[in-house]
Amino acid sequence: MTHPCEITLAQLLKARDERAEKQKELIKKFDLPVISMTVNIPGKNKKTSASTRIFREGCHVLIEKMEENENRLLYVEIREPNTGSEAYVVVKADAPALKELMLQIENEHPLGRLWDLDVIGPNGSAISREELGYPKRKCLLCEEDAHVCARSRAHPVELLLEKIQTIADAYFSGRIVE
Repeated sequence: MTHPCEITLAQLLKARDERAEKQKELIKKFDLPVISMTVNIPGKNKKTSASTRIFREGCHVLIEKMEENENRLLYVEIREPNTGSEAYVVVKADAPALKELMLQIENEHPLGRLWDLDVIGPNGSAISREELGYPKRKCLLCEEDAHVCARSRAHPVELLLEKIQTIADAYFSGRIVE
């Protein structure tokens, strides 16, 4: 069982910088798109039993989607630090087509809203939802743009965590615990 571990803003920012460096390193090594996956968890506790379970299910779904679409996986790395779980996947595929697949997962899977599936092209730039004609993500609690609510701290972290737990409970109910 994973226990919550509060992280500081400095730790979170360092983890983001390290994630960006890892992405650059993989792009340089493979000259192919990189999928970077994390879990959208607000607050200071990024690693809980729920977030870990959500993340691991996301990894399973991601790899399954790649195999289903006959995309060749060249590299997979999974990390589970206290600053939040992260996965890196290098796939021999067209970056925009890969982003379309990630958007399918985010938009169609019951847990998809809880995952952040970024695709960074071989040029080092992330492909946005908007570039492909998709709207920005909505807040979990209201119809506002998720980034707007997050920046303004429109909702208490506790309410967001409750919503995330409700989504996870609905999905995992009746499933065997890993």
